[in-house]
Amino acid sequence: MSRFSKFLPLVAVLVVAALLGAPTQAQASFKIYLQEDGGAITEAASGGDFSDLTFTGTYGDFKVRVFGSSSENGLTLSYLTSSTTAVENQSLGTHTLTLYASQTNYNLPSGTPLRVESGLGGTLNNGTLTLSNIFQSYAANNNQLLAMGDFTNGSQTATLNNTTFDTGSASGLFNRTSTNSSFSLTSAVNLKLSGGGSANFASHINVTPVPAPAGVLLALTGLPFLGIGTWLRRRKAVQTA
Repeated sequence: MSRFSKFLPLVAVLVVAALLGAPTQAQASFKIYLQEDGGAITEAASGGDFSDLTFTGTYGDFKVRVFGSSSENGLTLSYLTSSTTAVENQSLGTHTLTLYASQTNYNLPSGTPLRVESGLGGTLNNGTLTLSNIFQSYAANNNQLLAMGDFTNGSQTATLNNTTFDTGSASGLFNRTSTNSSFSLTSAVNLKLSGGGSANFASHINVTPVPAPAGVLLALTGLPFLGIGTWLRRRKAVQTA
């Protein structure tokens, strides 16, 4: 046996210990993405849970100024918002830029189903913008980024008023796998701009608990008064006996 081979077991132990002691790289749970004309989806920025992200730069035919997103996990309101200060199509032809925001690890509000309300508004600064199917929101029980399979309010179309556009509000009920299970939210904004066109937008997805039915509340709040009424009747009967 060689002198080196005697040390092999010790080397193996040291290597394993080093691997176990090495810090693991945390996976980002909040990301924003860009996609042109249905091509590859490209990550633009990433961060940890319920933080703020921004991207400014050139992507394909587009100049993007301050594409940002914020997320929050709250007892009465969880949300995912996104916005830009300007998106400009720098080419001569019409192109579509899709801007995604996606956050995992929501677990609030508690309960199921949850009400999901969403909408988008913005300004057309130059050129033309396709308003149909401009925005869509999603919620997913598998708690994955860009997951779009479980719930959506459907494609939302905007209405143009002079230079401003607005989808109005859409809402629906998202059924969770359990009352406290984690889920993800994703938004997708489709800006189909003519050559030289420029626009900006702000979007939101708001998640809130569903109020208990009025009948249930009445029954719950009526129970203490029912007990008091029974006690008063018994007391009166004893006094008159």
